[in-house]
Amino acid sequence: MNKQQLTEKHSVINDAIFRMKTIILTGNRIFKNLLTPMPKFKDNQFLINEPVIAFSESDLWNPFDNKENWILTAGKIENLRISARKLHGLEVKANEVFSFFFFFFNPNFGKSYVMGREIREGCIVPTIAGGLCQLSNALYDAALKANFDIIERHKHTKVIKGSLSEQDRDATVKWNYIDLRFKSSFDFRIETVLTSDKLVVGFKSAQKNVKSTDNNSNLRQSNKLNDCYSCGNFACFKHQDRTSMKQNIATTTFILDEKWPEYDRYIKDISTDSDNFIVPLRQSTFIKTDRYAWSAAKPQKTTATNFQGIYRALKLRFFPKHKNNVFELSLQLDKKIAVAAARKIPIDSTHVVISQNLLPFVFETGALGGRTFDVLMTRLPFEKLHERLDHAFSHHPESPTLNDFRAGKKLIELENKALTKARQIITPHTEIAEIFKNKVVTLDWFIPPSSNGQASGHKVLFPASAIGRKGAYEIRRLASELQLNLTVSGTTTENDNFWNELHIENFNGNFDQIRLVVYPTYIEHQPRQILNAISKGIPIITTTACGLKDSDQVKIIELSNYERLKIEVSKRMGIHHEC
Repeated sequence: MNKQQLTEKHSVINDAIFRMKTIILTGNRIFKNLLTPMPKFKDNQFLINEPVIAFSESDLWNPFDNKENWILTAGKIENLRISARKLHGLEVKANEVFSFFFFFFNPNFGKSYVMGREIREGCIVPTIAGGLCQLSNALYDAALKANFDIIERHKHTKVIKGSLSEQDRDATVKWNYIDLRFKSSFDFRIETVLTSDKLVVGFKSAQKNVKSTDNNSNLRQSNKLNDCYSCGNFACFKHQDRTSMKQNIATTTFILDEKWPEYDRYIKDISTDSDNFIVPLRQSTFIKTDRYAWSAAKPQKTTATNFQGIYRALKLRFFPKHKNNVFELSLQLDKKIAVAAARKIPIDSTHVVISQNLLPFVFETGALGGRTFDVLMTRLPFEKLHERLDHAFSHHPESPTLNDFRAGKKLIELENKALTKARQIITPHTEIAEIFKNKVVTLDWFIPPSSNGQASGHKVLFPASAIGRKGAYEIRRLASELQLNLTVSGTTTENDNFWNELHIENFNGNFDQIRLVVYPTYIEHQPRQILNAISKGIPIITTTACGLKDSDQVKIIELSNYERLKIEVSKRMGIHHEC
């Protein structure tokens, strides 16, 4: 179709006629639906563990897209994120008809859909909720493979190169008179997932239809389609000047929490001026914190989840710690921030860098579908964390704190799934790096500026509170057996009488009197006191859990190896130790 023909076709009069026809057909379908109401479906999870009987996989990004049309494809993928999450887990009873539009209702209102691409009268035009046809295509394709009964299906009038329509396995939809409907003789479950580059639709069921059907795989000739972003048909009344719109600029969005100097330096090196930042709080007249003041975050490209961030800060500050587990509360509050942040990711962001504590919750929203993502690791994965706590508890069953830091089964599964799909794992922690060695980016720990001092004191520093996961029982035994002059940096203890008759001093931050740092920890994710001691030239004995490399200054020993710990401390302190 040439430009003259398109101009005539897309006249104001013809467009008004088209809209009138649409209204009539929509009203007619609504009336028919009232006469024969469709069933409502729920995610009952009855079939969640059944095998996949059919699936369809299609590319999110069309390699034949032109540069100018890229923003419409980005919008399409955002619409697929919304619809896929809504559809995922739907279970349909035997002989009940699944209707695409009875399930989704009118996508033009109240569903947060954005401008995407729609084929209309020979052109790709921008429209709200455009792109849902890729989902209907995939559903139809999977239904054919599962040998379901197709009740209603409509072909696209034009065929896009590289799409399922080339194989005659497409199903166009248009609210609400052009629908996709199918049913099965047995119960089935629909699962929809967006990977970084694919839309995957699958059906699960305890049964499988083995009847033979027409594969319906006739090849169709693709059409060259015009689009409102690049056709150059200025005479068409639908044409708009889009030269000022951002086109084909794929950006990165950083979803960040508390600033670490290691990650701050890394992000400053890799980010660009066009990247976006989402943080819990931003400095303002009323908010005076630099906790989230990341160096690379430009004010005009940074948004904040201020309400959720303030709520978290107040809740954690005034929370009665004696009543509940602070870790559980932190997870709940992190989820609120993560969900709010997920809604703020721009549609043109094709890559996300995200803090680990927010990862499972953002992943659960579906916002990472159609995007690659990297993770800034701030702790061990939940599963490994639980294993480590169980290991410590096996050595110290008397500890009242080793049941802290526990996540639910669902959250563990979410995090594991997200970490598996992550493109890269970013961490300075050697133990975490070892877990993800095939896709890890290992950073250097930030060492504060050196004072060029030498250890000249006589005291031993335990750089943590006296709780089980930090090696409190080991350091207590060590101090008793070796008569150490012990200084402790934290104030929390396992119980009121934990130190018994031992004389313990509180650390005031002055390293001048410290001769040796001993830290037999089971869990340590951010060893700031250790790093400060390194800058002072003070020797350190710690475990693999601290995440540091073995060196002349830092002696790394195995977890829960008390005898080795005692030998190394005795050697450093000049104490004769009988084996």
